[in-house]
Amino acid sequence: MGKPKRKPKRGYPLALLIGFEPMRTIYWNIFSERAELRKIQKLPRKNDNMDKAQLYQFHENLVDELRPILKDGMKSVILVTAPKKKYSTLFLDHVSRHHQWMMSDKHPNSASFKLLTGKISDLEETTNLIQSSEFKAALGKVTEEEADRILEILEKRLNDVDDGFVLHTLKEIEDLLYAGGKRKKNFKNLPLLPEYVVLTNEYLENHPNKNRLQRLLQIAKNRKIKTKVVDFETSAGIRIAQLGGIVCFLEITSKYEKQKGEEFFEKQHQKKRK
Repeated sequence: MGKPKRKPKRGYPLALLIGFEPMRTIYWNIFSERAELRKIQKLPRKNDNMDKAQLYQFHENLVDELRPILKDGMKSVILVTAPKKKYSTLFLDHVSRHHQWMMSDKHPNSASFKLLTGKISDLEETTNLIQSSEFKAALGKVTEEEADRILEILEKRLNDVDDGFVLHTLKEIEDLLYAGGKRKKNFKNLPLLPEYVVLTNEYLENHPNKNRLQRLLQIAKNRKIKTKVVDFETSAGIRIAQLGGIVCFLEITSKYEKQKGEEFFEKQHQKKRK
């Protein structure tokens, strides 16, 4: 017997795709190489026949579904509805009235939303949609908005040396993240927990040791540290490239963290002297 075929690599995460249908909601994770079904949520009643209270509860359930996803770092959300249906618009109207934080540039867990017309009931339909020019345009817009928000935080950390902490070499980032161990079951708390690890797609694709880089990203994910791969041709990507192609940053919020930051940099200087 021949070896079983391996699934194609999924690549890095790009966006969350949510499809509204009359009797269910479908969630797809969109990666740089392929789409993966995340969840199918059946509705107790047909979408078109819901009264105001039922529609309100449906939208609240969807918000609750999105909360942990946004908190984990996926902020690019594309909503898909069949032609002549307004499910996506009704949901965004609900968000704007009851959950403005989800659209606020200032909130750490806000999202960038875009609307598309189409169907994503199965993998074939989803694949056809993500290969369309309309989807690519929407994806480019929504991911650029997300990257710009991250860039704004990074610039604050760079410009506020007392309260900001920025690393922009792979070795320094590894030293910070690996200080508490590399195996998930043996993790120790990190004295300095990064807000983000951000890199360009060019840095990821051209790095001479991809396994080393993938290991770092996996450990960051295991530690619930947000990671983001940005397009090197966007304003955020250009800025990250100026800093070496990869950055890690966090906010210093206490004297303890400031002390640990100073100790960390002192150790890095000592290593360079040797």
